Amino acid sequence: MVALAYDWLGNAMHEIVGTAMFVLLIAHNTFNRRWCARAIKTRRNLRVSVDIVVIFFLAATMIVLLMTSLMISRSLFDFLPFSGGSSTRQIHGLAAYWALVIVSIHVGMRWSMIMGVTSRIPGLVDGSAVRTAILRTTGIAIAAYGIHSSFVLGLGSRLTAKITMNFWDFSQTTLGFFVQIGSIIGLYACATHYTIKLLSIGTGLLGNRRPRR
Repeated sequence: MVALAYDWLGNAMHEIVGTAMFVLLIAHNTFNRRWCARAIKTRRNLRVSVDIVVIFFLAATMIVLLMTSLMISRSLFDFLPFSGGSSTRQIHGLAAYWALVIVSIHVGMRWSMIMGVTSRIPGLVDGSAVRTAILRTTGIAIAAYGIHSSFVLGLGSRLTAKITMNFWDFSQTTLGFFVQIGSIIGLYACATHYTIKLLSIGTGLLGNRRPRR
């Protein structure tokens, strides 16, 4: 989210934040390295198959983001024998916003696990119907605002690499930008979570039907 605020950070800080992100990405994959081994051996079902596809596209997007960032670097990695012009910058921006969407989907696929962890926090009532209703209402509100934010930020144009003059005015409000980006993350995470949940229920129901004789 912070790295997307290029006009607010400036180039040098943008590259520092981007580098930190890739360091965290390496740490994340190192911590979850056993998942790859399990994914190969695990019996395929809808959730696992979709998860593998999402991670594949996420990895491809991150590789493009890394390569283009090294090519257009003007601060931290300008000593490298790479060069990139406006086309490389356009691809970099395209990959950045696709990474935002795919990471949000990645989070949505693990939302049940996240909620399982948070439910063990002391003071939270396990299985509270009121808490569940509040969280679902909040999720719907965030998703709805995420649709609005997608139009405000011109997300469709950014995901198709269309040239747009729709830039955020950071001199007016910085918090507003992060609220907009956060709501978009919430939109895709929420949509993914409930889509997978509905599809899993549907395939489960179909799988439990006994064949007619």
